[in-house]
Amino acid sequence: MRNMICSMMLAIAAASAVPDRVSAAPIPAIREGQLLVDGKPYLALGGELHNSSASSAEYMQPVWDKLQAMHVRTVVTTASWEDTEPTEGRFDFTLVDTQIAEAKQRDMRLVLIWFGAFKNAASTYAPSWVRSDTRRFPRAVATSTQKEAFTYKEAMPKPVLSVFSPELMKADAKAFAALMQHLAQVDPDHRLIMVQVNNETGLLRDSRDRSALAQAAWNGRVPAQLLKFLAANRKRLKPELDAVWSRQGRKTAGTWAEVFGTDWQADEIFIAWHFARYMETLAAAGKRQLPLPMYTNAWLGPQEGQPMAGQYPSGGPARRVLDIWQAAAPSLDLLAPDIYVPDAKQVLADYDHAGNTLFVPEAQFRTGDIFWALGQHRTIGYSVFGIEDGRIDSQLAQAFFALSGMDGVIAEAQAEGRIAGILLDDDKPSAIKLGGYTITVQQTTILLRQMLLDVGLQAPPPPPPLPSETEGPTARPAPGDSRAFGLVIAEKDGSFLLIGKGFTADFSNGSVPVEVDRAEEGRFTATGWKAGRSLNGDERLSLIPTDRVGIVRIRLLSPR
Repeated sequence: MRNMICSMMLAIAAASAVPDRVSAAPIPAIREGQLLVDGKPYLALGGELHNSSASSAEYMQPVWDKLQAMHVRTVVTTASWEDTEPTEGRFDFTLVDTQIAEAKQRDMRLVLIWFGAFKNAASTYAPSWVRSDTRRFPRAVATSTQKEAFTYKEAMPKPVLSVFSPELMKADAKAFAALMQHLAQVDPDHRLIMVQVNNETGLLRDSRDRSALAQAAWNGRVPAQLLKFLAANRKRLKPELDAVWSRQGRKTAGTWAEVFGTDWQADEIFIAWHFARYMETLAAAGKRQLPLPMYTNAWLGPQEGQPMAGQYPSGGPARRVLDIWQAAAPSLDLLAPDIYVPDAKQVLADYDHAGNTLFVPEAQFRTGDIFWALGQHRTIGYSVFGIEDGRIDSQLAQAFFALSGMDGVIAEAQAEGRIAGILLDDDKPSAIKLGGYTITVQQTTILLRQMLLDVGLQAPPPPPPLPSETEGPTARPAPGDSRAFGLVIAEKDGSFLLIGKGFTADFSNGSVPVEVDRAEEGRFTATGWKAGRSLNGDERLSLIPTDRVGIVRIRLLSPR
């Protein structure tokens, strides 16, 4: 039976405060940079489904089983406006209910993306009744000659609604609030732990919307709320934003053109404010029904091949305008980067900004980046896109298995500064200061090769390329991560945890000699550390495996 809710009931509910709900568990929350689920730290490690997968329960049935076999604990999935409200005022939550039931059966958690009016800078997920009524829901107007990404010469146009339409914002927020109200009633143990509000918002082919509604807003005055925020937070602003404001004399009042100028950089600030205010309206409406953590995600820009706003979505939460989004959308708990560029380290550093809690909802199959995010940037979660394409014996699956049971260990170490990430992009060693020691980290295969050569033995041939992390006729090949990567955690008793692949860690303490007293492999379970082999002799040459992800606990000794 389809779950239908009339618009009058929704209007009454939306006007009320948080509704009565049956809740068997604390509502998930983000506090002091940590995601709390059931009142305890939780690492949302997993993957995002392809965009259309969750639109069919039958299609998803084997996918759930595969994800469980991959040790995926958190699935980023979707609910679309077109499926949720195909007729105005009549709602159907069947697909969402099915996903919650499947997750509960497998003890998984969900992060839900609301594909509302904006997805990848277009409006293809808006219902037909919205897209067909251009008077009530006007389209954005782009007049630039910029080339649009991910299209071709004879391609049919994609609908792009105007973010300046009050009717659109009202309808999108109403549908989103109905979804959250429903979730408050059907998900008492909170299989669903976070919600993404729309997807990679912004405008392509122009730096700002040129429609009549947008032009009227451009001619208006910059909101005092934004200017007060800039003045109060000037020392922490992104340098690109501060430079645009400074060139106009850091005005504290005026029109958008007077305060920021008239080039594409000024346009991006202007439309970012309005996209952020739109998402703020949705997030606030949703949280009145169920106050789950909420965020929106970013198509990165500028990036190679997309140096100007409009080539990447202008107005989305890109690096240059993160402060604008923080000022405009306080109901969003964080702003999340989607990482498809080669240098994840720089992106993670860009979004580890001004108290922004780090979560990566979409990324490539590059396992090492997850460890760097956990160790260096206190991320609360990391999600690989197209997770159903992954192999059950992949490097990524190994990492998920190794990290399972470590939520509390990692979160506590993050909070207390007892953790460091390892990601060796080249052959050079790296030095880490942790737990009173200097830890020199090097790639094990390089060290083993040199040790063999030093004693006159033939070095082994270079290892073959790693197999693809993905499988299936439609999956894009994604070779395993050949870099050395992992985590070092200083435990409170003076021992250290090493987690990862392909690295060797040597500890020193100035002139005081340090040696390994004991090393044992193992893993964490629900009851704590479960030790495996005690590693000594030849195995001391490479405590961390070179061909798979492993965990080792070591105790150090300083002879007197």
